Amino acid sequence: MLNAFGLDASIIENKFTGLKSDIQLVLFLQETDCSHCRDLRFLVEKIASITHKIKTETYNFAINKEIANQYKIKRIPAVALIGEKDYGIRYYSSPEGPELYNFLDDIVEVSQGEAKLSEKSKERLKALKSIINLEYFISPTCPFSWPGEKTLLRLAMASDLINLDIINVTDFREVAEKYNVRGIPMTVVNGKGEFYGALKEEDFVNIIIENE
Repeated sequence: MLNAFGLDASIIENKFTGLKSDIQLVLFLQETDCSHCRDLRFLVEKIASITHKIKTETYNFAINKEIANQYKIKRIPAVALIGEKDYGIRYYSSPEGPELYNFLDDIVEVSQGEAKLSEKSKERLKALKSIINLEYFISPTCPFSWPGEKTLLRLAMASDLINLDIINVTDFREVAEKYNVRGIPMTVVNGKGEFYGALKEEDFVNIIIENE
């Protein structure tokens, strides 16, 4: 059934050899007014069936408001990627196309629990004093989105003050319109500013610090 999503089970199994700690995928869905909720649930359940290291929880966004607020879920469909700790990484969409494999890579990195950043970047992030909310707009078929997604995920893993929302513009056009997204990928920091492209690690760190 994974083939329905363009997934090769053998490739997934190979990727999941990199899993270290257990990872929890916490889904927020609802039965109505959510065109991709069913797809996301089916996909995550199938992925989780491949390995005992992936656990899932599912909540109704309309009913379980308190839990949604606890996880800072703003819209659906959504999945929180939780490793040994909650790094504040939220994925808004049902990943499809080439982005599927990028999503799987994100799962593996969160499971490994190590922010693969330079020591210089890690030291600079220690200077943060306030919460940084990153919203990263992607397209599932845009290869330029993937490197930036990886870097921002690692930044979120490196600092307890950084939260990351990965948002598929094709599923959340109203959010894209709110920020006047004119190109992909685009990063919004604390609801202000707009930065296009998959920037280098150092440049992302500079933007975060400048917009704190």
